[in-house]
Amino acid sequence: MSYLALGCIGFVASAHVSPAIAAQATPARLEGEPRPAATRLEGVTVTDAAVQDGYLAEELASPKITAPVVDTPRIVNVVTEKVLEDTASFSFEDALRTVPGITLGAGEGGTANADIPLIRGVDATGDVFIDGVRDIGSQAREIFAIERIEVFKGPSSAFGGRGAAAGAINIVTKQAREGNFGTATATAGTDDLLRLSVDGNAQLADRLAVRLAAVYHDADTPGRDAVQNERWGVAPSLTWGLGSPTTATLGYYHYETDGIPDYGIPLTSREQLPGGERVPADVDYDNFYGLLARDFQKTKVDSATFSFEHVLGNGWVLSDVARYSRARNNYIVTNPDDSAGNVANSVVWRAVKSRNSTSDSFANNLNLAGVLDTGSIAHSLSLGVEFGVADAVNRPYAVDTGNRTCPEASFEDNNCTSLADPDPSDPWTGSIAPGARQRASASDVSIYAFDTITVLPQLLVNAGIRYTAFDTDAKGTSRGVAYDVEANSDFLSYQGGVVFKPSELASLYFSYANAKTPPGTTIGEGSVNINGSNAFYEPQTTENWEVGGKAQIFNGALLLSAAAFQVDRDNIIDDDPITGAVPVADKARLRGFELGASGRAGPVSIFAGYTFVDSELRDGSDNDGNSLPNTPRNNLAVTGSWQVSPRFEVGGGVYHASKRYADPANLISADGYWRFDANASYELTDSLGIRVNVQNIGDERYIKKLRNPHFGIPSDGRQALVSLIARY
Repeated sequence: MSYLALGCIGFVASAHVSPAIAAQATPARLEGEPRPAATRLEGVTVTDAAVQDGYLAEELASPKITAPVVDTPRIVNVVTEKVLEDTASFSFEDALRTVPGITLGAGEGGTANADIPLIRGVDATGDVFIDGVRDIGSQAREIFAIERIEVFKGPSSAFGGRGAAAGAINIVTKQAREGNFGTATATAGTDDLLRLSVDGNAQLADRLAVRLAAVYHDADTPGRDAVQNERWGVAPSLTWGLGSPTTATLGYYHYETDGIPDYGIPLTSREQLPGGERVPADVDYDNFYGLLARDFQKTKVDSATFSFEHVLGNGWVLSDVARYSRARNNYIVTNPDDSAGNVANSVVWRAVKSRNSTSDSFANNLNLAGVLDTGSIAHSLSLGVEFGVADAVNRPYAVDTGNRTCPEASFEDNNCTSLADPDPSDPWTGSIAPGARQRASASDVSIYAFDTITVLPQLLVNAGIRYTAFDTDAKGTSRGVAYDVEANSDFLSYQGGVVFKPSELASLYFSYANAKTPPGTTIGEGSVNINGSNAFYEPQTTENWEVGGKAQIFNGALLLSAAAFQVDRDNIIDDDPITGAVPVADKARLRGFELGASGRAGPVSIFAGYTFVDSELRDGSDNDGNSLPNTPRNNLAVTGSWQVSPRFEVGGGVYHASKRYADPANLISADGYWRFDANASYELTDSLGIRVNVQNIGDERYIKKLRNPHFGIPSDGRQALVSLIARY
């Protein structure tokens, strides 16, 4: 890490570009115009322009953040609304492809078929937040109501409470605000894509505004036979008190999907390849092994959010966000299984994974933030209390899928099919019945404090601490064994950093942060749910050390960042009160570095990053020294655009990940890939524009999701899109 630390120092030192170089770039502001000072209220700025400018975000939305991005001592990637638009990112997964160091996980038996982001190989399924409040419930999110996405990398329990071992992903939503504006977009594309979206804001009175975002989307999946998705959603909001010391916003979100889920293609049979290695089967990546007569997925999300903010004066702000949400995820999906050597015989068993879950949750975050001087030392403080409750019920289906060894009878009822030429329209006459009911509930209460301390103008100290009490219980049947268990834990999580500022727009930092992940953290969603086998585990501890530097150049228009990190995962301990055994179940270490750039240099806008991760298991087993699952060593994401003229813009993206494994033994793997996108837009008039996107230009067919032990899900193929955008 010492070499990269020296590199970070040199990087920041070189950020003071010469006048000749600076003159080549068109600054984000008029030449000679001073950079406006940010009015800091609860860790964010008052003006929208200071928060977000094209591909650059200078401030973060959460009231828990007590410094601008350049002075925050950790890597934070912000996917702005402009990035979402230029890349034609229509889903949460689409948007995350633009962020380096993120891979996508696939659902299985105990993990829902839904959004499963992994940050540097660590699961962040339960660490997605909306406007700073945890978003509970398995779902596949849309972007129609999203203003931007903030990705905090590295353990973040001080920020997020329980879990957050990978980091935290905060979604900032579209809410009613001052002004009158609107956008309507109609998109048509190959593979029968049709998408209509609107986003309109109207100021009804001096202090009252309403906003409505809505979408309808229907499309087949490029390069995948029979896979399709239809979805729609609305998100109205109303804000009262605009321009006054007290504002209040009431918002509602409704979103539904109906489609054919996809678990991709099977892996090679066990022992089919030398050494027990397994890779995606050598088949046409268009092949779909599911059954249209049986497979389906329907999801529904309803949530209501109330937030208020009151300016107390003297730099202090009191705010609160309260949200009730209900998420439904209901599906039967074909798992192209090879648990009995079928693939080696050119056949596939159409196994089934299913879910019929409903998650109800309520969360509230009360925060007090402001500035305070103690003698010559200045403080930017954030103090708060969080409370959350959740209840999840799942009753998966009992589906008759025949014999996994694929005897002749299994072909007659189409529970088995050809490896080379599966037919999704095969008839199916098997039975479906409700399965065993599973229930889990959880509650947590946290208090926290964050402070950015200005010791000297050139020296800042960042500190944060949180106390969390987390209780969970569950009842059901797992693998035929009934359980009725509960777990209670309370713990401290904290973070700290020292920031040296060689100039106003540059920083060098060293930081530490940890996370605590108790059983039940991903209630209703993932593999960390409480059950009979893990009820007595102590919270897993994850620690992050990071050294880095950031600098805004070209008059603050372009943010550069570089950081080295080390993440240690350990302390999954089985503290069984009956046996007294306390074995360590898992240890791992990740070391690496990340380079990033976001913003504008002259006519060129860029949002780019490269992450290198060297991961290894350190648990003393036969897998000791192996790479962590779903952790490619190299990951590159570059999104850029060039403003050719005031009305014409061209751009594109380059995305790469190296080889990765799906299992601790490193026997199941998928090759790396390169993907290239392109886009162009032209403003026909001041209020009407057109944009063309070509996704995956080279039609690269790589595995985007790899799952141990059964399957891999291929990427989407090439797709062309044309969008007509009307604005007022």
